[in-house]
Amino acid sequence: MTDPKVRRITRPLLPAQRARLERNRRRVAAELPDLTARDQMRREASQEPTLSGELRRAIHASSLPLGQIAAGAGVSVLVLDEFLTGERTLRSDVLDRLATALSFALASRT
Repeated sequence: MTDPKVRRITRPLLPAQRARLERNRRRVAAELPDLTARDQMRREASQEPTLSGELRRAIHASSLPLGQIAAGAGVSVLVLDEFLTGERTLRSDVLDRLATALSFALASRT
Protein backbone atom coordinates (compact mmCIF):
# COMPACT_ATOMS: atom_id res chain seq x y z
CA MET A 1 0.00 0.00 0.00
CA THR A 2 1.43 3.36 -0.96
CA ASP A 3 1.11 6.56 1.01
CA PRO A 4 -1.14 9.05 -0.74
CA LYS A 5 0.35 12.41 -1.60
CA VAL A 6 -0.63 15.00 0.94
CA ARG A 7 -2.16 18.04 -0.64
CA ARG A 8 -2.12 21.19 1.39
CA ILE A 9 -4.71 23.72 0.44
CA THR A 10 -4.08 27.18 1.79
CA ARG A 11 -6.07 30.36 1.70
CA PRO A 12 -5.87 33.63 3.56
CA LEU A 13 -7.69 33.75 6.88
CA LEU A 14 -10.68 35.97 7.26
CA PRO A 15 -10.28 38.77 9.84
CA ALA A 16 -12.52 36.96 12.35
CA GLN A 17 -10.53 33.73 11.89
CA ARG A 18 -7.22 35.57 12.32
CA ALA A 19 -8.51 37.25 15.51
CA ARG A 20 -9.66 33.89 16.90
CA LEU A 21 -6.28 32.32 16.03
CA GLU A 22 -4.37 35.11 17.79
CA ARG A 23 -6.67 34.91 20.84
CA ASN A 24 -6.10 31.14 21.07
CA ARG A 25 -2.34 31.58 20.68
CA ARG A 26 -2.32 34.07 23.59
CA ARG A 27 -4.34 31.64 25.74
CA VAL A 28 -1.95 28.80 25.01
CA ALA A 29 1.06 31.02 25.75
CA ALA A 30 -0.51 32.10 29.05
CA GLU A 31 -1.27 28.48 30.10
CA LEU A 32 2.07 27.01 29.04
CA PRO A 33 4.15 27.98 32.12
CA ASP A 34 1.57 26.46 34.48
CA LEU A 35 1.30 23.29 32.40
CA THR A 36 5.09 22.98 32.29
CA ALA A 37 5.33 23.40 36.08
CA ARG A 38 2.57 20.83 36.69
CA ASP A 39 4.29 18.37 34.37
CA GLN A 40 7.55 18.81 36.32
CA MET A 41 5.66 18.24 39.59
CA ARG A 42 4.06 15.11 38.11
CA ARG A 43 7.46 13.76 37.04
CA GLU A 44 9.05 14.42 40.43
CA ALA A 45 6.12 12.90 42.34
CA SER A 46 6.21 9.75 40.21
CA GLN A 47 9.90 9.27 41.03
CA GLU A 48 9.35 9.18 44.81
CA PRO A 49 10.66 5.91 46.30
CA THR A 50 7.39 5.42 48.21
CA LEU A 51 4.15 3.47 47.92
CA SER A 52 2.53 6.61 46.54
CA GLY A 53 5.29 6.88 43.95
CA GLU A 54 4.73 3.25 42.95
CA LEU A 55 1.01 3.88 42.54
CA ARG A 56 1.71 7.02 40.49
CA ARG A 57 4.00 5.02 38.20
CA ALA A 58 1.33 2.32 37.88
CA ILE A 59 -1.25 4.96 36.92
CA HIS A 60 1.08 6.43 34.30
CA ALA A 61 1.83 2.96 32.91
CA SER A 62 -1.83 1.95 32.83
CA SER A 63 -3.77 1.93 29.59
CA LEU A 64 -6.92 2.88 31.49
CA PRO A 65 -8.19 6.46 31.18
CA LEU A 66 -7.79 8.62 34.30
CA GLY A 67 -11.57 8.95 34.59
CA GLN A 68 -11.96 5.19 34.81
CA ILE A 69 -9.16 4.86 37.38
CA ALA A 70 -10.64 7.68 39.45
CA ALA A 71 -14.11 6.12 39.32
CA GLY A 72 -12.69 2.75 40.35
CA ALA A 73 -11.01 4.37 43.36
CA GLY A 74 -14.11 6.40 44.23
CA VAL A 75 -12.44 9.81 43.80
CA SER A 76 -12.82 12.65 41.31
CA VAL A 77 -10.43 13.11 38.42
CA LEU A 78 -9.31 16.38 40.04
CA VAL A 79 -8.34 14.56 43.25
CA LEU A 80 -6.48 11.94 41.21
CA ASP A 81 -4.68 14.63 39.22
CA GLU A 82 -3.64 16.42 42.43
CA PHE A 83 -2.34 13.10 43.78
CA LEU A 84 -0.34 12.57 40.58
CA THR A 85 1.32 15.98 40.94
CA GLY A 86 2.04 15.45 44.63
CA GLU A 87 -0.25 18.31 45.65
CA ARG A 88 -2.51 15.94 47.59
CA THR A 89 -2.02 12.86 49.67
CA LEU A 90 -4.63 10.14 49.84
CA ARG A 91 -5.99 8.27 52.84
CA SER A 92 -4.99 4.64 53.14
CA ASP A 93 -8.47 3.39 52.19
CA VAL A 94 -8.32 5.46 48.99
CA LEU A 95 -4.85 4.08 48.25
CA ASP A 96 -6.27 0.57 48.69
CA ARG A 97 -9.13 1.31 46.27
CA LEU A 98 -6.70 2.89 43.83
CA ALA A 99 -4.47 -0.20 43.94
CA THR A 100 -7.52 -2.40 43.36
CA ALA A 101 -8.66 -0.25 40.42
CA LEU A 102 -5.21 -0.74 38.87
CA SER A 103 -5.07 -4.47 39.71
CA PHE A 104 -1.93 -3.55 41.62
CA ALA A 105 -0.57 -6.16 44.03
CA LEU A 106 1.81 -5.39 46.88
CA ALA A 107 4.59 -7.83 47.60
CA SER A 108 7.04 -8.02 50.49
CA ARG A 109 10.76 -7.69 49.73
CA THR A 110 11.82 -10.16 52.41
